[in-house]
Amino acid sequence: MAAKAETVIRNSLNPLMILCLLLVMDYRFIENAIHEFLGLFIVLLFIIHNVLNRHWYTAMGKVNIDLLYILKTITNLLLLVMMLLVAVTGFLISQTVFSSFSLSGNLLAHELHVLSAYLGFILVSIHLGFHWNALWGKLCLWLRIKRTNFNYILLSRIASLLTIVYGIYASFTRHIGSKLLLQHGFSDWTTAPSLVCFILDYMTIMGCYVAITYYLTHLLKKDKYKKTA
Repeated sequence: MAAKAETVIRNSLNPLMILCLLLVMDYRFIENAIHEFLGLFIVLLFIIHNVLNRHWYTAMGKVNIDLLYILKTITNLLLLVMMLLVAVTGFLISQTVFSSFSLSGNLLAHELHVLSAYLGFILVSIHLGFHWNALWGKLCLWLRIKRTNFNYILLSRIASLLTIVYGIYASFTRHIGSKLLLQHGFSDWTTAPSLVCFILDYMTIMGCYVAITYYLTHLLKKDKYKKTA
């Protein structure tokens, strides 16, 4: 019974975290209070995710170390740091939940909050990419999709290519690079945002990193099998 409950939680956690993450990425769609409470909820989900996958921490140093394992470890540790940083800076600039302790006028705290949020968004996408084969495999099994079918392979590769191309385009139109370089301003706030376009763009940006990471993982595994053959 406990194992079944854990499986349900695992399967629900990822889409819920992604949905919440998309909602907090643009401040204009929700009020400040909702933004802060959703941020706290994401931190809680992140903690639950780590508790459910605590075996990864206990297995460190006990498994065969290769390039793929090193890349996964670096990604996971950087994601952990970014989540801590976004939580701490969010606490410092809070205007509602922790307003009594707020340093809302501190520009550095604001800048670090945006930087850690966007780096965290990218790292979450890369993390998903490393595990995409297993996650997508479960979904295909549930939907009874044969992954060896030629039409499926063709369509999935076309979809991946389109996602990568549009994801790169959306990264420029949404000024992701400027936000990572702390060069963002409030020019985007002069126009009324479209929630549909925003969700589409950010899902595609996430999908772009997922797809690139997935295919990189596939190439690394293929190369490893060649060397051991």
